[in-house]
Amino acid sequence: MKSKITVLILITIVIMLFSGCTNNNSQNNNFDTTPVDSSWLIDYYPAHTVGNSSEDFWINYPLNNPNFNQSISHLPWVNDSLEEGCVLFVVHKTGCEACKPQADRAINLAKKYGNFIVFHDLDITLGGSIEQRAYDSYLYDPDGSPGLIALTGIFTLIKNNGTIEYAWHSWELDVEGSEMESWIRDAIYYYNISSVR
Repeated sequence: MKSKITVLILITIVIMLFSGCTNNNSQNNNFDTTPVDSSWLIDYYPAHTVGNSSEDFWINYPLNNPNFNQSISHLPWVNDSLEEGCVLFVVHKTGCEACKPQADRAINLAKKYGNFIVFHDLDITLGGSIEQRAYDSYLYDPDGSPGLIALTGIFTLIKNNGTIEYAWHSWELDVEGSEMESWIRDAIYYYNISSVR
């Protein structure tokens, strides 16, 4: 009787461990990457506005950054990309298990919203100009040094006090997929109503 209870407890523990791993992995692997059209924009209302908190798009450096409220000189490749659409980037390293889930989320969202955004997959291990852009991207670290990996950023155009400005938001480490998608949708919405195209 004692051995049956022990075996039952071990089986229960193994099932609990594997089911947790399966759920986490399946969420990332089964993310819908089917490209979307613009029909969702018709009656869309954004969740985030311009400000300086962690829930806002930023024009200047945000509240928790050492350069709080100072203006930012955007990187040339961000400026150039904003001519074509919203900009999404992710800084990560191939082989880095901790940053892989966030890199995968960003890559999958870029596939889904590829008609609206310009995506930069900044894998440091590729070296050269991609590695340089990855390190340069820490200009957008939301809370300043030290820079953590993965770093993800989203950029858009936004009407602010009657003028069109660049607005951005960034995160270090993991961001839940649905949260990131809401930021991307907001960025697309603002770009769409602010763009002169």
